[in-house]
Amino acid sequence: MNTVGDAPPLLQSRLIGAPFVHGFTTRAGGVSAPPFDTLNLGGKWGDAPAAVSENRRRLELAVGGPIAVARQVHGANVVRVRAADDRAALAATDADGLCTNAAGVVLGVFVADCVPALVVDPRTGASAAVHAGWRGTVAGVLPVAVRALAAEFGARPADLRVALGPAIGPCCFEVGPEVVAAFEALVPDARARRIVLSSPRGAAGKANVDLKAANRLLLERAGVDPEGIEAGPECTHCDRARFYSFRRDGNATGQLMGVVGRAGRDAPGGLKA
Repeated sequence: MNTVGDAPPLLQSRLIGAPFVHGFTTRAGGVSAPPFDTLNLGGKWGDAPAAVSENRRRLELAVGGPIAVARQVHGANVVRVRAADDRAALAATDADGLCTNAAGVVLGVFVADCVPALVVDPRTGASAAVHAGWRGTVAGVLPVAVRALAAEFGARPADLRVALGPAIGPCCFEVGPEVVAAFEALVPDARARRIVLSSPRGAAGKANVDLKAANRLLLERAGVDPEGIEAGPECTHCDRARFYSFRRDGNATGQLMGVVGRAGRDAPGGLKA
């Protein structure tokens, strides 16, 4: 856990170490009032803007610098971020993945059930932050990020380290036949691999999906070493005390973030080693 000053605690992966700074937020460590209590980092659904700003300031304190984000649209677009890029323009760009090799640049994605994925390449120093809901998963956003790291920075997929953060689990992610069909088209043996599971409730026409298992498989197919992938067991829907969940709480939810960057001084106000 990171507990510097009034910085919030972060969940971190054992696979990602120095010189990278990274983490996944929880609900703890912020100032938002109920129902957004307390570390809501998203500006949606009516939380006080001043509270969101203070929460983001605290997260920036935890990671050592401003956080670059894009406008997430549940797609597969991955955008390169440079130190000199205009952050407001980036925030208006449709993308569900960001990548960089610039030291001092912190990348972030918002989630409230979708999978936040943090990818680093210890060899080149490149990194990526990816938002993978079911639509983005089916569209292949994580394999696109792997290819972007290779094309932009010369990263080798087998060298990458990937952390899949808190997201809705297969215990709670119940879907209809159209979503089942999409996953079975993506992975024909999705049921044998337990990516698609029979409804625990026995609900007619329903099934449950394991988003992390699907993304793990897609990463492996893209050349990432299975030992280089870590997927935590946390379910955002189950754990109300620690996580926001849109599926559970609707518009009364806040948003978590996954963040990653490499220590250095390339960007003004960037991470310090």
